[in-house]
Amino acid sequence: MGHQAFQAAVTVGQDSRPDGLFFSGTAPSWSNRTLRELVKRHGAGRRRVGWIDIHTGLGPSGHGEKIFAGRDDAADLARARAWYGADVVSFYDGGSASAAVQGSEVLCAYEECPGAEITNMGLEYGTVPFEAVLHALRGAHWLEMHPDASAALRAQVDRAIRDAFYTDTEVWKGMILGQARVAILQAVSALARA
Repeated sequence: MGHQAFQAAVTVGQDSRPDGLFFSGTAPSWSNRTLRELVKRHGAGRRRVGWIDIHTGLGPSGHGEKIFAGRDDAADLARARAWYGADVVSFYDGGSASAAVQGSEVLCAYEECPGAEITNMGLEYGTVPFEAVLHALRGAHWLEMHPDASAALRAQVDRAIRDAFYTDTEVWKGMILGQARVAILQAVSALARA
């Protein structure tokens, strides 16, 4: 069925196997509840809310793919492109390195800030090829299921997971910082135009 179907099957998450990779849980986690409380506290009464969700692990190393992270709504996508540029892609139409995820935390803004115009955008910074990221995730999950693993194997898996999501070079860090700064300034400018 192809690479995108495989990626979606692996990364979208599941709620039926507690011991499986990307188990979503049976109830909201502490971090989910805390994030929602912060969004509600700081977003209450706002007419407009801008949210940039930063991730790493998918795409070419150092490139920040701008991914529309709102509801599947043409007007919301158009507004995100007006804020951040025509290169904002959407996973709803298959145009993104990310699979169409469900339960994304950024969507809580719609619930916690009712009546506000929400403009969500994700920045997904590439690190290593997808296969290496997947291998590291599988290794970390295996390690969780095998607490008796040797210290040497544990260190190897920990290093692989770190390398999958963080490239420890000045060039990569500079690329991340520069692109994030531009996106933040674009959001502040768009919000100021209200």
